[in-house]
Amino acid sequence: MLDNNRRLIDQYIPLLLFVIGLLIFVPFLGAVHLFDWDEINFAEAAREMVLTGEYLRVHIDYQPFWEKPPLFLWMQALSMKVFGMNEFAARFPNAVCGALTLPLLFIIGRSLHDRLTGLLWTLMYVGSFLPHFYFKSGIIDPWFNLFIMLGIIIPMLPKFKHRVTLSAMSSGFFIGIAVLTKGPVAYLLVMMTLGILLILDVYKKSDIQLASRFLWLVKMSFVTALTASLWFGIEILRNGTWFIEEFIQYQIRLFSTGDAGHSGPFYYHALILLIGCFPASLFAFRSLFDRAEKPMHDRVMLILFWVTLILFSIVKTKIVHYSSLCYLPLTYISALSIRDILQKQTISKRLLSALGFGIFLWTILLLIVPIIGLNLQAILPNIRDEFAKLNLGAPIIWHGYEVGIGIMYMIIAGFGVYVLYSQKSFEKGMMILGISTIFALMTFLPIIAPKIEGYTQGSPIAFYESKKSQDVLIYPTAYKSYAHLFYSGKLPPRDFPNYNKPTDEDLMNGASKKPVFFMAKVKRAMELRKDPRLEPISDLHGFTVFRVIPSTKRPLQ
Repeated sequence: MLDNNRRLIDQYIPLLLFVIGLLIFVPFLGAVHLFDWDEINFAEAAREMVLTGEYLRVHIDYQPFWEKPPLFLWMQALSMKVFGMNEFAARFPNAVCGALTLPLLFIIGRSLHDRLTGLLWTLMYVGSFLPHFYFKSGIIDPWFNLFIMLGIIIPMLPKFKHRVTLSAMSSGFFIGIAVLTKGPVAYLLVMMTLGILLILDVYKKSDIQLASRFLWLVKMSFVTALTASLWFGIEILRNGTWFIEEFIQYQIRLFSTGDAGHSGPFYYHALILLIGCFPASLFAFRSLFDRAEKPMHDRVMLILFWVTLILFSIVKTKIVHYSSLCYLPLTYISALSIRDILQKQTISKRLLSALGFGIFLWTILLLIVPIIGLNLQAILPNIRDEFAKLNLGAPIIWHGYEVGIGIMYMIIAGFGVYVLYSQKSFEKGMMILGISTIFALMTFLPIIAPKIEGYTQGSPIAFYESKKSQDVLIYPTAYKSYAHLFYSGKLPPRDFPNYNKPTDEDLMNGASKKPVFFMAKVKRAMELRKDPRLEPISDLHGFTVFRVIPSTKRPLQ
């Protein structure tokens, strides 16, 4: 009878986790404007899909955009058709991804180990800062990472272990749609991970077993290519290889140079994971270096973590979400470590001290923004960067209660560590730690994130929105942004899809009959103020709006 009840509970846990995921990730998705660049970049591409009806080729500013394949953009476009062209719609696909990821982690963890592992993996993923936060964003990576993880772990699941062809086809399908989500780097990561696993097992397996694994890789690769060709192949047939060549060159540039100024030290991603994946990173830390013999599924997770971390540490372009695939194996490994703690009913003082320090650090991070906001008048005279000083002069109102988020996080998380230290209930201590992170993010994002956005981009976005119903052209100059397109609601040009954006110089010389505006940051604005073709019309806390003076109204030189 007891076993029947447990099986019944197990059947409903995934559904419960899905509902919990929706309750955690969906609220307040539209509470803050999309952030430049990536969030607005993807949302703009999806918006232009809806407006033009061109779903097979990605466009930005109604020109071909070769940096990303279209799968995630299709999701956003569908969401925009349902919810409108807004922030909620742009982020909703990732909220759904989060709601699906939680039950999937439970099911996979339970299949590979037991119910406890599945629950702990879910708790560590939703209860760590960056893994949780990404499901509230509008960037590609949550779906990309989920597809890769499914492609790698499927052949390890008990139901697929002895069904070679089915597991190869299933893995190939998920890896193929990962390629359609963000590009061939998905296949590279999978082949590096499984290739290293194969090499490590060369001296442990018979020739027959190794040949079987090699054949599996061939089948998987074929299905991956077939799935990816659903778009890449069609693009080549329709438009030739130019678009794909540009796409590949862009990927190479990301690997070989610090693209768009996103450079950083070799240890950049290791530091991001250590701090951003707290508390899971601390529980997983020792196991990441453990060389003891492990089951294949545990080894493949370790290899996936190290392959991702090392590869993107080598890559010259350093952006936070490049290492986000590490979140899945990292939280999995942390779940195994916590399971060991629960079984032994003991936890080291060193780990408790590290958890205490991590809570202190995150409390500071959660407090520092509202403290700065409440004391801006005293801080501003000490800021030397003119652009930053003007940004912080935006009229953002702080009330004081915002510091309560950091204080409450410290209290809740600190109580969790106290429960662990008292060794009375390790399960309760782990649960409280996870809940503290969920509380912090569910309050920080709707209350404080809009204020941060108000300083960094709120003023220019307000100007773009004021021009939404007007037939004008707006462009940033000397800096990269996509906000002017999305928030001004730029409509498709009459000559789409053969539209060629005029240069800044052409527009200043009167190439367009429409009113033309340029948005410039402080240094660029100082140069443009000397240009007789332009008239400054508004200063927006670090940004200046210039209007192109019609040639008929310019003073004679």
